Amino acid sequence: MAQEKQITPWEVQGELTDTDYQKVAREFGAKIIDPELTEMIRSAAGEVHPYITNGTFFAHRDLDMLLSDYRSGKRFYLYTGRGPSGKMHLGHLIPFIFTKWLQDRFGADLLIQITDDEKFLFRDLEMEDIRKYTEENILDILSLGFRPENTHIIVDSEQAGILYNQAIRVARHINVSLARDVFGFSDSDNVGKFFFTSMQAVPAFLIPALTGRDERCLIPYAIDQDPHFLVARDVLPKIGYRKPSSIISKFMPALKGSGKMSSSDPNSGIYLDDDPKTVRKKMMKYAFSGGRATAEEQRKFGAVPEIDFAYNIYKLLEPDQGKVRKVYEEYRRGALLSGEMKQIATDKINEFLEELRARREEVRSEVDAYRFSIDKVMR
Repeated sequence: MAQEKQITPWEVQGELTDTDYQKVAREFGAKIIDPELTEMIRSAAGEVHPYITNGTFFAHRDLDMLLSDYRSGKRFYLYTGRGPSGKMHLGHLIPFIFTKWLQDRFGADLLIQITDDEKFLFRDLEMEDIRKYTEENILDILSLGFRPENTHIIVDSEQAGILYNQAIRVARHINVSLARDVFGFSDSDNVGKFFFTSMQAVPAFLIPALTGRDERCLIPYAIDQDPHFLVARDVLPKIGYRKPSSIISKFMPALKGSGKMSSSDPNSGIYLDDDPKTVRKKMMKYAFSGGRATAEEQRKFGAVPEIDFAYNIYKLLEPDQGKVRKVYEEYRRGALLSGEMKQIATDKINEFLEELRARREEVRSEVDAYRFSIDKVMR
């Protein structure tokens, strides 16, 4: 019996194909990124990120309108976030890697919302533990190299006053019926869950609300978060702000090949604190392979890189697209065996994690420079 496929902001079930992703995006009302939009991105940014050309970021809302405004001289800012429910794995970093590229190419301000309140409301976690995850997750994110002068970390519980005063403006336009329909809440869910999407909407208009500047907001996120921003796009014009634009990604697949990487399953992904030996063990033992049953069959028929975890993680971490194409062709035609593909990916993962660990320690003493303040946003 086929596994049921389900996508919500809190759970993803089943293995999703490209067709599934496009179907879900269209059902949610998003548009697929086409060649015309890709060229608009190239014209505005000077290049196109591999995550767009390889289909990792595959859908959008009003990105064309935002780029048209940018071309006419209007600024925009970026917003993305993280729910600190545990250690971070490579899958969590995909939107942040892409967001850093956007910040670098466009010089945009960036709001990073850390939704510690969400994890308290939706998970069986205590605030003491969530605070520890919050501080560690912030270091992990900043280790990618964001610019402190225009990066603003917002921790919901720390900035509650500022956020709440804006969130109640959103909440006034969200009734219980809408929250039930969009998020599937029931009578047994705590009332905080119903309110949370109002908090998550705030960064999508916070800079215009505080500064009076008429700036659009661009939100990179994985498709499971789309329901929150569907609500935000419905409400924001009612309180005097533009609808946020978005660019939407697929998930990094789970190590074992189904669903997405999960914080609750230590063997579903590669964690940022995994040492080289652990990474190699996970890759060799658990990584789902698109190869054949035997080396002879592999040489004869080749692999299916599209479903292979090692290849997919390699293409996300290797910036040299010439190398990616070469590995793809060699693996597809059988010149590379599955074990060799896993070793190539293992080496790339460990190289990437080593760089992150070094920068993480460098940024530890600089975290305060990234924290949100009204004065910093108003500059």
